[in-house]
Amino acid sequence: MLVNSIKIGIVAGAMAVATFTVTNSEPKTKPNTQVRIPDSINQGSPVSIQMYNYIKEYADSFDIPLRYAFGIANTETGYKGPFHWKYNPAQTSCAGAVGPMQVMVSTARWINKDNISKERLRTDIKYNIFTSMKLLHKLFIKNRDWKVAFGEYNTGRPCINGYSHKVFNYKPNW
Repeated sequence: MLVNSIKIGIVAGAMAVATFTVTNSEPKTKPNTQVRIPDSINQGSPVSIQMYNYIKEYADSFDIPLRYAFGIANTETGYKGPFHWKYNPAQTSCAGAVGPMQVMVSTARWINKDNISKERLRTDIKYNIFTSMKLLHKLFIKNRDWKVAFGEYNTGRPCINGYSHKVFNYKPNW
């Protein structure tokens, strides 16, 4: 009797495993849900940290005070620092400015003397930030006033506007 109970238990257990395996409706392969990451992005770190590193690097290279560089990124695309995990750098404005620092393609071509594509400027974080900091440096040298330089960055003409004040007074809180 005990042997029959053990046999029945083993058979019942085997049937349960077989039933679970057979009725498991989960697909064997998961659909590709990965986002396309441009070649210019360091595959090992989040976009928000890359932004932080590139802004620090190019702000230093072009003698831009760091808070102003971060102020441009925040004002243009809402960048909130290295731990802004949901940050999207590949933005396009209604005016046609693209990427994390919202640079116009024509401006990038003029500043860098190359025939950059809109797609690269939109998705290449490093190139976009480099272009932005190079432009800001030129505007400051030309105007000798940060607020006027910010206004020209924003409008294309030297001025002091709400944008200039926002960038000038930006204080990172992260």
